[in-house]
Amino acid sequence: MGGILRSAALAAVVACGTSSGDSTVAATSCAPAATSDWTAAPVGAATFEVNRATRGMTSRVRWMLAPDSSALLVMDDPAAVENEAIPNGLLFATERTGRVFRMDSVWSAAPSPDWRRLAVGRGVVLGGGESQTIAPERWMAPAARLRAIAGAEPALVAESLRAHAFPASGMGVIEGAAVTLVADVAHGAPTAPIEFVSLDGWRVRWSCDGADILVGGRPAMVQDDAPSASERRVSSTGTALTAAPPADSPRWADGPTLDISTPVVRGEARPITVRGRVIETRDGRIVVRERIAARRDTVRDVGPGVPLAATRGGHFILAVTPRLDARPHESPDHAVVYRVP
Repeated sequence: MGGILRSAALAAVVACGTSSGDSTVAATSCAPAATSDWTAAPVGAATFEVNRATRGMTSRVRWMLAPDSSALLVMDDPAAVENEAIPNGLLFATERTGRVFRMDSVWSAAPSPDWRRLAVGRGVVLGGGESQTIAPERWMAPAARLRAIAGAEPALVAESLRAHAFPASGMGVIEGAAVTLVADVAHGAPTAPIEFVSLDGWRVRWSCDGADILVGGRPAMVQDDAPSASERRVSSTGTALTAAPPADSPRWADGPTLDISTPVVRGEARPITVRGRVIETRDGRIVVRERIAARRDTVRDVGPGVPLAATRGGHFILAVTPRLDARPHESPDHAVVYRVP
């Protein structure tokens, strides 16, 4: 889709109630995971930017919903000139706990079949600068940052990252690397526990039993959407590999492409109907309409923007909103997730 965002393109399809055929729900060849009834956790109002670290010439907004629409996974996927790869911003939000998990500098991500854990291909990028060279010791700082996230793993050292590095540009000396991490996003604590699984992770997907992860090696090309040149299976828990078949690669719903030259059209978007609520736009602002006693509706103003998707209870809303701090060479819009009581 081009930079101009038409209202029809913004029509979000949200899986709620019995709409199990929704194309935005994560598809898999695995048998559906058992689910139990749940009540949305109480939450306060907040706004979360999906990508806080990287910008590109364009940026794709993609998302998927859990099979029961209790959780929302969003990827803000920027790309450079000639569609060269730039790490993404990731956000996971769930009504079950009311918690939000974010990570910047991500190449890929996939929820486990039961949506309780998240496999993440965490990215590292180093540029050659004026000298067009990358000294070996420059890998020490990103290795230290990864250890701060996942703990003092022996593999998270400069030598290992450098050995698994790959070209990230065809126009200059830029190298990338990846490690696969697993976040326990079902955990109710403010910070989700994160564990190191493997070096590499340009692409990641799970086995159907949620025990193993298929880890993609170096990209076949420098383009942002390139597949991995190879793939290997590793245990997500450090135990023996299982014989379960691999799940399909994550299937994302494609939202708008944010362009540096064209702002999002602020036209009226089609309302999103969730359980007990209707999410709509009025004069460029997102509002939530809810029916209360005596057949009266209450209207809550959420914030500026255009809604794209929402969880089952409407407590998390993905939207494209204006960026107040946008620079001249950056898109005037960005993706956010509103948390709504």
